[in-house]
Amino acid sequence: MNYRALLLACSALSVPLAPQVARAQGVPEEGETVMLGTIIITARRFEERLQDAPVAVTAIEAENLGPAGADTLETAALRSPNLHFNPQGGPISIRGITSLGISGGVDRQPAVGLFVDDVYLARPMGYPQLTWGLDRVEVVRGSQALLYGKNTIGGAVNMVLPTPDGSRGGEAFVGTGSDGARRAGLSWQIPLGGDFALGASLAWSGSDGYITNRADGRTVGDTDAASARFVLSGTFDNGTRMRLSADYGRDASDGGLWYAPLAETYEFASDHDYVATNKVTTGGLALRFDHDFGGMELTSITGWRGHDMDNWLDGDFSPMAYLVQGQTERQRQFSQEFRLGSTGDTPLNWRTGLFYMRESFRGTQFYDYASLPRDLLSLTDFDQTTTTASAYGEIIWKPSDEWEISAGARYTHERKSTVSEMASPSGSNMFGMPGRAEGRISYSDLSPELSVTRRFNDQTLAYAKLSRGFKSGGISPYIEADGSANRYDPEQTTTLELGWRTGAADGAWTLGATAFYTDWKDQQAVVYTSPVTRVYRNAAAATSKGLEIEGTVRLHPEWHVALGYGFTDARYDDFVDTVMGQDHSGNPMPFAPKHSASISLDWGRDLADGKRLTAGLDYTFRSSHSFTPDNSFRQGAVHLLDARIGIEGERWSASLYGKNLTDERYLRNYFNMGGTGYGVAAPGRTVGVLFSTKF
Repeated sequence: MNYRALLLACSALSVPLAPQVARAQGVPEEGETVMLGTIIITARRFEERLQDAPVAVTAIEAENLGPAGADTLETAALRSPNLHFNPQGGPISIRGITSLGISGGVDRQPAVGLFVDDVYLARPMGYPQLTWGLDRVEVVRGSQALLYGKNTIGGAVNMVLPTPDGSRGGEAFVGTGSDGARRAGLSWQIPLGGDFALGASLAWSGSDGYITNRADGRTVGDTDAASARFVLSGTFDNGTRMRLSADYGRDASDGGLWYAPLAETYEFASDHDYVATNKVTTGGLALRFDHDFGGMELTSITGWRGHDMDNWLDGDFSPMAYLVQGQTERQRQFSQEFRLGSTGDTPLNWRTGLFYMRESFRGTQFYDYASLPRDLLSLTDFDQTTTTASAYGEIIWKPSDEWEISAGARYTHERKSTVSEMASPSGSNMFGMPGRAEGRISYSDLSPELSVTRRFNDQTLAYAKLSRGFKSGGISPYIEADGSANRYDPEQTTTLELGWRTGAADGAWTLGATAFYTDWKDQQAVVYTSPVTRVYRNAAAATSKGLEIEGTVRLHPEWHVALGYGFTDARYDDFVDTVMGQDHSGNPMPFAPKHSASISLDWGRDLADGKRLTAGLDYTFRSSHSFTPDNSFRQGAVHLLDARIGIEGERWSASLYGKNLTDERYLRNYFNMGGTGYGVAAPGRTVGVLFSTKF
């Protein structure tokens, strides 16, 4: 049988990883219904069932995260429709809405916000990579300016740490696999007295690599990543709930740095004389208090975050000792948010909030002859301080049990102070003529939102939502031809969504669909002021329209299927680079596959002596997409097939898994230099085993 043809035939119905399934105790009696587990999300900043949420959201839960599943943000993105993750690009794109990638230099402001325990992360290079130890990942599609704030014009991704439940115990795992893969992890929780408890997780993942560097015969493209996460939670005598979470990550992987001409890339080969190195550390704290005053609840969230990055790689991507390039970053941020809202099921409810954040960032790019010491390399240096303050409010009116109407808006004011400098101690002027520009700039924005929801019963609802998004403007790392600071204005999106959710009364199946249309104005783009110098401009306008379908079904007491499909038509309405003589108008936008799909099939059978046999099959599909506005190269369609099988005892488990079993060859990233296309391939087929024990 042609498995690919079969899977493609099914992909018209597809969706993300299977949500948690309530495990049956033994085999059900005849006629007994086996219900799917209830998924609780916080996409709208409060707890609710996924089926009750009038918002386009996908939840990937803990059992589908980790070594045998979606172990990084990159692999998790494959499990949600219309979501794309490029480690060095946007990096997150939802429905084609993304931000400047490599061409944007060090100042990469996201268009899709990433949050860790409700704390916004201002810079993509500081994103945690490993998903192990998380309770869930929520992907909220569409503009989220009202509840999430700036830089969420495409949506938001929530990484949520688990709350300890007060029990005592833990789990440890070890694993090994192809390409010299080694993995280990440990999680535990302990009660601390009263209502307080502590939970923690540690994880490490490493491998020897999958790319052959022909210049020296080494195997490169390795992975070396670790994470640590801690949560302390409890309730004081006055009823105030407290939650303190901390996370730390270290990534020394070099798999995204071995660029090569495309013919070599697809052979998992490179030809560099310079050995690439990478080191990124990221971490943060989030302190949250919740107190119910009776009729209204106050929430305070204080966040501290930061990251440091240092990477170096071959500058000419050849075996000649000619050019070298590097990038360093240091970022720190502090944020404070207050939320106040009514509680209880009343006809009229409300919520409001205040947000403040201060960020300091310094990023430097280096590019020059490899024979030079680092202190003589040409560079662009970017030093920026950003202060953001916003306030929002929302009214929710329920004229009847069936209807709900909500209206709200967020006001944001942002100030940036920046120093941009181009220097060339060597005199080679690789980034253009040396110069220095200082500037201060401020922007204000009002982002309204209106939604109407019709609830037909406890399982079925329909909604319509109109929202406006705001992505901050600023001052770029580049300098104008007259020596002044390169200023650019904010972007704005207007999005209309129509959604529908339904399911069986007994929870045996669920189905949801969303149609959307986004008008994207004043899009920030990189344009050339000469064949070798570039700046930011609000040079583009675009539209994105499409739909998403998601569903789950229990076919049999032992079989569960999750399906999903996304369609996106995202194109530039107007984008002309007059210096380079390029007209991108009408082109599909980068990182926007027209079709995305996934199918997850899970099976489980209880055996004698308390053991259980499990297996699963995950198929994901992305249609052709480009990496650059000119569409000079398009990644072909990508089909990925993962599988796993295991056996569980009362306190142990063993499993075998495989990823990309068909050894699909595709690119993680691409760019064009001097008329030659360069890329980095994603890993091919990998297999591994995992062993775990509970204590």
